[in-house]
Amino acid sequence: MSKINCVTDQRIKYYKELPRPEDFISRFPLAPQGKEVVKNAREAISNIVQGKDSRKLLIMGPCSIHDVAQGKEIAEYLKALSDEVADQFLVIGRFYFEKPRTVDGWKGLLYDPLINNTWNIELGLELAREVLIYAINTCHVPTATEILNPFSPQYYSDLICWNAVGARTSETQIYREMMSGLSMPVGYKNGTKGDIDIAINSLKAVRNETCFIGINRQGNVSIVATTGNPTGHLILRGGDKPNYDAKTVAFIQKSLGENGLNQCVIIDCSHGNCGGDYKRQPQVFEDVIEQISRGNEGIIGLMTESNLQEGKQALPKDLTNFNKEQLEYGVSVTDACISLDTTKQMVLIAADKLRKRKL
Repeated sequence: MSKINCVTDQRIKYYKELPRPEDFISRFPLAPQGKEVVKNAREAISNIVQGKDSRKLLIMGPCSIHDVAQGKEIAEYLKALSDEVADQFLVIGRFYFEKPRTVDGWKGLLYDPLINNTWNIELGLELAREVLIYAINTCHVPTATEILNPFSPQYYSDLICWNAVGARTSETQIYREMMSGLSMPVGYKNGTKGDIDIAINSLKAVRNETCFIGINRQGNVSIVATTGNPTGHLILRGGDKPNYDAKTVAFIQKSLGENGLNQCVIIDCSHGNCGGDYKRQPQVFEDVIEQISRGNEGIIGLMTESNLQEGKQALPKDLTNFNKEQLEYGVSVTDACISLDTTKQMVLIAADKLRKRKL
């Protein structure tokens, strides 16, 4: 650990160096066939965003990954589901390792993988790569996440096919800069209160070239110059009230067009759109599929929070010395989720409905 400077580091407990990104990645490499999966998935997602592919995106998985074995099982489940509906949907696994907190709480597998306040971030990075590599190499499942830390992309963004910017961070400058340089399509959520202007301004900004301070693959602090990201799109997640209904969606799509933006949207069936009741996600999902079947091709996808088992389990407020072996297998430790079996049922019904529309 590095020494603490008595003048500038008065509130720093310690510094502990991480390995350089290029050295870290070389220890946990993506196989050549995995690189093709990532490349092809990013291209397919971009084509859906741009209206070149009529399929819809389904971004599905738990609110957060907190266990490697469960993450791998989720990837296997999504692969089997994907094979059944590939003609209508591109299924993308939701693998979230960094969690933004309103006040406090567990920050995700990347930061506290043992869920006991030991903050073994290097282990967290290793476990995140393990889950993602399994999903890509073994299951050929495209991956989605929400990158929060401005340095973490160098450690695992090569394994990500789609990235979201959440409602809490949608307006923040550093995320506009990061997204401008990422190699995958990015979705911006509306603000926590439902404000879409926040996301619209970010979508305008993310298209532009910019420079910011970051790190390179060698771990050196660098000026990062970007080309701009043309794949940005809006995610509607509700706010003080839902915003997935047909009238609201049409109004928002018109607003996007008036601002010179792509009028496509993804609907998040959780969060504000289900009113905080995870059991209402299927109802939201069914309504959105009906809008698509009636001709709104500008709806390019849906998101759900789905886990091996439904519901959630509470973590203690103080995680010090907590034993994660006490946790119930397959149940979320952050937002409550519907089960993957429920998810599968509603996706199969939706795929059949969309097939009949095209007959």
